Amino acid sequence: MKDKILKLKSKFGSAIRKSYELPLWKWLIVCFVLSVIEVVLLEMLGRRSILTPFVFIFHNPLIFVYNILIIYFTLSISLMFKRRGFAMGLIMILWLAVGTINFVLLGYRITPFSAIDFLMFSDVLSMFNIYFNLFQRIAIVVSIIVFIIIIVLAFLKTPIIKGKVNYIQGSIVVLISFTIVYIMTFIALETSLISDKFTNLGTAYKSYGFVYCFANSVIDQGISKPDDYSYNIIHNMAESALATSDDVNKIKWRYKNNKKQYPDIIVIQLESFIDIGRVKGVHTSRESIPNFKKFEEEYPSGFLTVPAIGAGTANTEFEILTGMKSKIFGAGEYPYKTVLTHTPCESMAQILLRNGYGTHAIHNNKAKFYSRDQSYANLGFQTFTSLEYMKHFHRTLTGWAKDDCLPEEITNALDYDEESDFVFTISVQGHGRYPKSELKSIEHVKVTLDSEDPELTNQFGYFVNQCYEMDQMIGELKETLDNREKDYVLVLYGDHIPSLTFEDDQFQTGLQNQTEYVIISNFDTGLEDRDIYSYELSDYLLRALGFRPGIVQGVHKAYFDENLISYENLPGDKTDTSENVKDKDIDKDKASSDKDQNKGGNNADESVDNAEASDENPNIELTLFDKYIHELQYDMLYGDRYIYNYIEPYETVNMRLGLYDISIDQIDYNSSTGSIVVRGENFTEFSKVLINDERMPTTYIDENTIMIIPEEVSDPPQTGDIFVVAQVDKDKHELSRSTEKKYSGE
Repeated sequence: MKDKILKLKSKFGSAIRKSYELPLWKWLIVCFVLSVIEVVLLEMLGRRSILTPFVFIFHNPLIFVYNILIIYFTLSISLMFKRRGFAMGLIMILWLAVGTINFVLLGYRITPFSAIDFLMFSDVLSMFNIYFNLFQRIAIVVSIIVFIIIIVLAFLKTPIIKGKVNYIQGSIVVLISFTIVYIMTFIALETSLISDKFTNLGTAYKSYGFVYCFANSVIDQGISKPDDYSYNIIHNMAESALATSDDVNKIKWRYKNNKKQYPDIIVIQLESFIDIGRVKGVHTSRESIPNFKKFEEEYPSGFLTVPAIGAGTANTEFEILTGMKSKIFGAGEYPYKTVLTHTPCESMAQILLRNGYGTHAIHNNKAKFYSRDQSYANLGFQTFTSLEYMKHFHRTLTGWAKDDCLPEEITNALDYDEESDFVFTISVQGHGRYPKSELKSIEHVKVTLDSEDPELTNQFGYFVNQCYEMDQMIGELKETLDNREKDYVLVLYGDHIPSLTFEDDQFQTGLQNQTEYVIISNFDTGLEDRDIYSYELSDYLLRALGFRPGIVQGVHKAYFDENLISYENLPGDKTDTSENVKDKDIDKDKASSDKDQNKGGNNADESVDNAEASDENPNIELTLFDKYIHELQYDMLYGDRYIYNYIEPYETVNMRLGLYDISIDQIDYNSSTGSIVVRGENFTEFSKVLINDERMPTTYIDENTIMIIPEEVSDPPQTGDIFVVAQVDKDKHELSRSTEKKYSGE
């Protein structure tokens, strides 16, 4: 057996060495054949099917060839290396690796793998235990180790080309293949064969192929500079937008001690929350969200069109807060993970902060998820209470924090100061992965499916019962707000549909990219039932409450209509180009309609359908809103900030994590047991004791007591030792510290 392996190894090495003697034209043929094989394999992985890739190839032969050319260009780079066989094999393996990651991810979510997911690596690790069982985790780790070993061995064992590498010849091949890809890309975009503006990432991957879409996500980050971007364009836009500032509802708020009593504004983004009654083939033993349905009947409500399906919480959140369009950014990009980590941005929090509001963010998940610990400061929040600072919470059987802790945290934020408050809350209880093998939930609602698929029934059953508990939470919160006897507005909405298996026509009302919203208040806001986009909500709400809106909201008011325009008729600088605007949505004004029209039809909002479809047609004429929201977003976040000649610049807020100081009052050493007990205030399960800057294993007792157990104390503390309590997330990141306290030895 050993001899056979050695012979096989010898033949393989000999074949590689002989291949180095092939003329260049034969190498190019080899590259092309390998490229075809690679694209087919990647499509099989991306579509999770052996046969459907060939349907794609048959219907889209030119796109298939275009994907081959991209792979071909990357393989041609191997001609520049002495270990040509290794380089070519490594490139192929790397493509297969990202294809395999995509295959795995699509088993747990709807959104395919894109380059932005590399920035989410730390967040993915924090959810590793939730999405993968022990066997799967071990298999993944072993696979990574084996992959690295194979790469190292291949590098060491692969023969080196004899003589010198012909770099001139190789460079010419790479340059020609790149030029062909570049020209093909330009022609494909101009002829609408492909698009670089993805309304729905999943749909784009199916339409244009994995290779192109993933490659596009690598190079397409941020907001492209409009070709006609200039001071004059921003000037014209700003004047029109600012002219809408007084177009607000005239509300006479009460005064107390000569101070206007604005209402508290609470906005809650409910994780994956939808009315399951919209879905065909899913039946429940009772109403799964009774409070929300009751609120829809009593208060302004409608469908909310969000920028994602089955994932993308942070982008719905971004659009709600800022009024900006996330699709203007790169393919699959999360602004929270990129530009907002270091750039202040207009938002509802920034606007209300300038109106004297206290601004608070709450999320019952880790602070660093989607870099909220950084981005929220640039969005204008004064405080951010994440799970690490919550004293009382429970977990689902799948590991997520339940939302029943949120009413207490919201009330704490409202009571934090005497000012009116804006409290933006993101829930997490409805998050996937939804268990297949068992329900893993209290069965408040029994769920049955027409398909009778047991795994899918468990998944839907778990999801529906989480929604039921989330609905109980919002019912409790409303009762609490009513009892406070202060004016308030409570906005409730789902961030996206859950990451479950849905057919294209499975929704009886609304679309897959629509959830429901309701605006509750204990006074008349003057709002009516209406279907809206998530990026409309800030303008819709602020004007109803009588606040002078921000510049983004002004652009909405000045330019958001259904009249298509030609670039030849635009004011300011004139440029005739089809690529001025990165996002190709057609946004149409959705007139108010009664509840039955909004929620009763199979095509509840045709304008939404048309708008989303336009993303796949780059040649369609754009609205003034499309143009100017792109210009403004680029200018405010990436450009020359001309807009700050017209409005006061926004600044990063000195945001604190948690509402209350964590402090040490007393340190006790028990010589008989050998334990160290630290007493103080506002400790949580994430509080860790540091002695002389060394982090110690810490046991949580209650919000006033934590301790280091005897097994972890090697030596008794010494007089003068410095004690600190730090909040440390489960990934060992330190978020904040208490003040220091010296051990007195008493």
